[in-house]
Amino acid sequence: MSSIRHSLAISLIGRYVQIGIQLVSYFILARLLTPTDIGLFSVASAAIGIAQVFREFGVGSYLIQEKELNERKIATAFTLTLLIGSIMFLSLYFLAPIIAGFYKDERLIDVFRLLAFNFLIIPLNSTSLSLLRRDMKFTAIFWINTFAALVGVTVAISLSYYGYGYYSLVWSSLGNTLATGIAVSFFRQGGMFHRITLCEWKAISAFGSQMTVTSITSEISSNANDLILGRILGFAQTGIVSRAQGIMYLFHRDITAAIRGVAFPAFATAHRENRNLEADFIKSVTILTVFAWPFYGFFSLYPIEALRLFFGPQWDEAGPLVPWFCAGGAVAATCSLIPTLLPALGGVKYLVRLHLLVDPLRIATFAAVLYVFRTTEAFAITFLVFFMLSTPLIFYFKNKVLPTRYKALIAGLFKSLLVSAFALAIPALLVGWIYAESIGFFQNVTHEHLTWLYKTPNTRYLKDWLLIPIGALMVPSWILGLIVTRHPLADEAAFKKIVFYRIGGKCAA
Repeated sequence: MSSIRHSLAISLIGRYVQIGIQLVSYFILARLLTPTDIGLFSVASAAIGIAQVFREFGVGSYLIQEKELNERKIATAFTLTLLIGSIMFLSLYFLAPIIAGFYKDERLIDVFRLLAFNFLIIPLNSTSLSLLRRDMKFTAIFWINTFAALVGVTVAISLSYYGYGYYSLVWSSLGNTLATGIAVSFFRQGGMFHRITLCEWKAISAFGSQMTVTSITSEISSNANDLILGRILGFAQTGIVSRAQGIMYLFHRDITAAIRGVAFPAFATAHRENRNLEADFIKSVTILTVFAWPFYGFFSLYPIEALRLFFGPQWDEAGPLVPWFCAGGAVAATCSLIPTLLPALGGVKYLVRLHLLVDPLRIATFAAVLYVFRTTEAFAITFLVFFMLSTPLIFYFKNKVLPTRYKALIAGLFKSLLVSAFALAIPALLVGWIYAESIGFFQNVTHEHLTWLYKTPNTRYLKDWLLIPIGALMVPSWILGLIVTRHPLADEAAFKKIVFYRIGGKCAA
């Protein structure tokens, strides 16, 4: 258990570092690039993301969960990813004009062809990275990801500054991939290359084919947003939605990904040792939500300020969308570990059924809503509604491999909700005060004294830099909520070491 905590700590630190690097890049690139630049790259990267699933073929997950892993299986995994990667490169390279024709924009031809080179590079990294994860070597992964992120951001900012527009993001993607390969060869004994063989292809294909089905439907479902938006509303509106979702994805995709990266090998190890996982699952969800819900609540209260702080004033149009996406993220936090749990416990077939049911329905729903209403607001509302309706189904399939103790889960989530209320009390009171003043209450008393808080005297959103001290005020309230509610996080040794200090060799509050 201590090794899992250490791995989780390293993984989270690594994710926080990457988010910090990412925020710096967002801050600068949003001021150097236009919504069209970002929207065009979002559409291209969405298509590439779908193709990446075919390239992966579930090989990474196979290497992590396989009970009897040997050199022949590792070599076969490497050979399969290399073979599939080469096929995907050729396919995307020659299909680029057709895809660009669908979007009626020839700029996409060069973008797709350049990004296709990732398929020749990534297979050299993926097998070794999966083996590092299997061995819980998250310190090495931390340095690999940090180095790659720094290279990618440096390329993107440098080229954007010199006017390369969306091409700066394309070259940044290639730079990130190359940097990952260089770093992997340093940390992984034997480097990036393995023996070429297909002797164990049947064993890997049996698992990989099932994982590929789930990954394909999931990737198409998530990336369909940008693909459909780009076709119906255009690249500029796609960029607006991308930035609104970017606030939510800071936690839903980035922080949660760090947790899932540790959870999958940890769940798989526990399953190999025949341990009961339900208590650990409930505790994991309870701790995840106590971080997620205050995060989403805070940015729902201050969407314009957040967008201006991270991306600049040209993205104000995305402000009304942020609360809807954050609400969807808050719902998803209750079940976001289940897709990781199912394959770790041998329930790949249930994960396949889940994705085959949910993902096509999600794509059809978003396409229909956008076609009928043709507004980004309708898309954002549908995002929330769909998460709410799909959550019971996700738990239904989770119960197939690990029955849920709903009373314990609800009790844990209720504690997280109370802690979130503690944390958000001051930010919510400030928003309420501003709203009351804007409709005439306290007009003669507060207007003159609060004007300095606003971006301009005629607006009712704050100066963006004020988010930093307001967010800092949440921390003591959040800690107090953890202690008062006796949240499971408050019982963690790491929490006690951080919050309490030692006096005379004894732990004192």
